[in-house]
Amino acid sequence: MCQQPSSRTSIFAALGRLTYRYRGLILALWVVLLGLGGLFAPRLDSVLHGTGTTYERGEAAQTDRLLEEHLGLDADALTVVFEYAKGGDRISELAIDQRPDIQPLLNDLAALPTVESVSQTTALPGETGNVDYRLISLRVSGGDTNTAIANLLALLDEETPAGVTSYLTGKAVVDYEAQEISKKDLVRAEALSLPLTLIALVFIFGSVVAALLPVVMALATVTVTSGLIYAITQFSEVSIFAVTLTTMLGLGVGIDFTLVMVSRFREELAHRSVLESVVETMATAGEAVFYSGLTTCIGLLSLLLFPVVLLRSLGVAGSLVVLMSVLAALTLVPALLGLLGHQINRWRLLTPSQGAGFWGPFSRRVIRYRVVAIAAVVAIILVLMSPFWQAQWGLGDVNALPASAQARQGVEVLEEAISAGRTAPILVAVTAADGDRLLTPDSVETLYTLVESLTNDDRVASVQSLFNLDPTFDLATYQRLYQTPDRIPLESVAAAVERLSTDDTTLISISSKSDSNTPRSRQLVRELRQKSLPGLTLSVGGATAKSLDTIDIIGQRAPRAIAAIFLVTFVSLTRLFGSVVMPLKAIFLNIMSIGASFGALVFIFQQGHFQTLLNFTPVGYLDILLPIVLFCVLFGLSMDYEVFLLARIKEAYDRTGNNTDAIVEGLECTGRIITSSALLTIIVTASFAFTSIIFVKALGLGIAISVLIDSTLIRAVLVPASMRLMGHWNWWCPTLRRQSFSG
Repeated sequence: MCQQPSSRTSIFAALGRLTYRYRGLILALWVVLLGLGGLFAPRLDSVLHGTGTTYERGEAAQTDRLLEEHLGLDADALTVVFEYAKGGDRISELAIDQRPDIQPLLNDLAALPTVESVSQTTALPGETGNVDYRLISLRVSGGDTNTAIANLLALLDEETPAGVTSYLTGKAVVDYEAQEISKKDLVRAEALSLPLTLIALVFIFGSVVAALLPVVMALATVTVTSGLIYAITQFSEVSIFAVTLTTMLGLGVGIDFTLVMVSRFREELAHRSVLESVVETMATAGEAVFYSGLTTCIGLLSLLLFPVVLLRSLGVAGSLVVLMSVLAALTLVPALLGLLGHQINRWRLLTPSQGAGFWGPFSRRVIRYRVVAIAAVVAIILVLMSPFWQAQWGLGDVNALPASAQARQGVEVLEEAISAGRTAPILVAVTAADGDRLLTPDSVETLYTLVESLTNDDRVASVQSLFNLDPTFDLATYQRLYQTPDRIPLESVAAAVERLSTDDTTLISISSKSDSNTPRSRQLVRELRQKSLPGLTLSVGGATAKSLDTIDIIGQRAPRAIAAIFLVTFVSLTRLFGSVVMPLKAIFLNIMSIGASFGALVFIFQQGHFQTLLNFTPVGYLDILLPIVLFCVLFGLSMDYEVFLLARIKEAYDRTGNNTDAIVEGLECTGRIITSSALLTIIVTASFAFTSIIFVKALGLGIAISVLIDSTLIRAVLVPASMRLMGHWNWWCPTLRRQSFSG
């Protein structure tokens, strides 16, 4: 495993010769790919519809489907909220007969061809104060849902009476608004990052042609990848956030890889022919790009281990755009470099400093004071990581949208009127075993006792069921009434039986005193699932249960994903460096930078620091999906700099056999390029910190923070200091004998 056959380098050198020889053909093939991508990429928004943030094969999702099948309960129903006001201002109470008439509007909503029904609410008159609401069931799905929501919003905007403010909310509306906001955010982020990136590249390379090449390559890979994702949507569901990650990673990684290739080509071109420069660039920088892209893809592909649409979508989209970036770097970039030759330096605006005057003395100083440097960096990293131990986990809901989003405003108005627990109740489906009749005297007694215990639970605000319809009814009354459910003399009870039960199934709806992302609500769901009812099967659904299912499945699959990333990364880097120590150290250092980033995110987004600057409202927890996505993305991105630096150190070590000199030369040759690459990645990803959706905001900022830490504290200080401290053990491998060398 640790052998390093010379053919490995010759493979990339041979590829360099091929790309130079057939550079015209390669360019033509990429033009065709770009044309196809450009044809389908604009259509991508029309086939992406949901955020895909929940686990849809868990008990909660199955319960929701059971209730829809047996009781017609639409878990995806929309909610239209009406807030009454006088004189344009909110007031504490408005008499029912003083409210503007909304019935004509409700009739027009029900008349829309995409609307199945507009149902009455279960709230009592006056119970919701100045707020009224209705549930809307649609008869469409998929892409047609967005059109239906747009029509509903237009009708509400046109016909809502004066003195009433209307809000449309629900999961489908949250997805619709998230998609619309994401499209605007993406344009804003690109408009901010691309000019800044281009300016930075001009300062890095000094010439306009060299500066344009990384940006053009990145845009090309994003376009081609978007076309591929469009093809994938034809047979698989893809989250709307896949476009955001594709753009973020495509720009960051595409620019990063091309920057490394162009820098090495210009370095070689100073004393070689164009052909030799292309070949040497591919044999060195090309190999580093290949392994760097491989480790990044490994991290992203591990997201496929999670049965959540968002994570799988990001895994597919992210790995595709990285793969296309590697493919472009190893084919299109050397082909263009071969065509351009010395013209790569054309339109020179300035002569950039190579940075050797700084990085050489700096690396020697770090090596000299290596113990102090290691202790200082580790202390700083531990401080940055410390907030992570206080992390609270939840699942992103409507609060992930900006405060201006209609779906969020509607939920906030409704929660203020009827409490958070009633807007997202815990749904308990009770089914008789073996298809027996449910409302037998024994079952009624069991369920009456259950409902009574729930009503007395201090975590429960209210319970809606067939077993607490009237406080004057005792157990015997319910048993007598339900003995013949088709001949119940009380009209209200008969209506409740028809609405809440079938022969073998009934619904118990529980309103918690706290919202769905609180530990108290989750514990209530866990306790309900552990209950055993004789002759009955109990299952729990609703937002709280679905959130809990998602958190649980993430917790179960995360160790496997992390182990897979570690194992494959270890094997690939051992192959590259011919050492078992270097991959282990690289993995450990990656964990440090990622941990520091996680700590910063807890400090910012959970604890609410810098909320004014970043324009968000903290919700007291981190989205459980965020650290998973960040870990898988950051592990690969952080490894980029490790691979670039260590590859150059190993190149020097293989030539000189001196560990210390190799470290100094490696940092001296790559310090400027790694710093430049990190700066560009930070510009691209940090621009997403100023978007509107908290998940995207935290993802962009988390990547930027990790890259900043990684390129300064880790690569510039901790790597050279630790390598000098370890001496010849850096290159130890049990199956490879090395000659002695000076350290």
